[in-house]
Amino acid sequence: MPGHFTFYSNKINNNIADFDLSECKHAIGVLRYSLGDGIWFTDGFGKRYYGIISVSTKTGFQVEIKQTVLVDPLPGIHVFMAILKSRERMEWAVEKCSELGVNSFTFFHADRGERAKLNIDRMNKVAISSLKQSHGAWITNVAVLGFDAICRVGLSSPLFHKYIAFCSDSKKISPPEIQYPMALLIGPEGDFSTREIEISNANNWIPLHCGNQILRSETAVVSVAAALRLSSR
Repeated sequence: MPGHFTFYSNKINNNIADFDLSECKHAIGVLRYSLGDGIWFTDGFGKRYYGIISVSTKTGFQVEIKQTVLVDPLPGIHVFMAILKSRERMEWAVEKCSELGVNSFTFFHADRGERAKLNIDRMNKVAISSLKQSHGAWITNVAVLGFDAICRVGLSSPLFHKYIAFCSDSKKISPPEIQYPMALLIGPEGDFSTREIEISNANNWIPLHCGNQILRSETAVVSVAAALRLSSR
């Protein structure tokens, strides 16, 4: 039997899970799982399953579920990051934040951003791959939202403690002072515009200190997420 891997399926009905072509290529084609083998997988919504492969075709396979394990969610971390010029750097940020169990990762168009388009389907595939690699049970939801809408998040009902990281000498708090659930707002390569900072201030986003060195956007996101996850486990 192959080694211990975690797979993903959100198509579960009557204790039967269906796996698509992509998972079939990985599990059956590459890792050589076969009929009767035991397999661990997750639905991405806090459940890990163990089951037996009962049906296998060229385009997918089915698993009969034998065991279900509920996994508690980690303290809430929600990332809001500007769309960057480099697709690879954005994918890296999503990958690492997904491994760290970040709850959601939302991109936005910034005033000083240099890229107009984003392949959100590709980003969600990166998140699923990271979920499997890290043996997680809670998928990181990846989406796109407008900056003004993001700034108003929690304005009428405070869903998050809101923190924004930008380059300035203004008074800031450090990660150990962060409260959960939290939202982290990170700008593009050229930092936030004056307009964006003013809007964030008006909507009660708290300036966050990310160290004395200037970090790339994706480095700042992952650094804060890692610091918070390591301190919350």
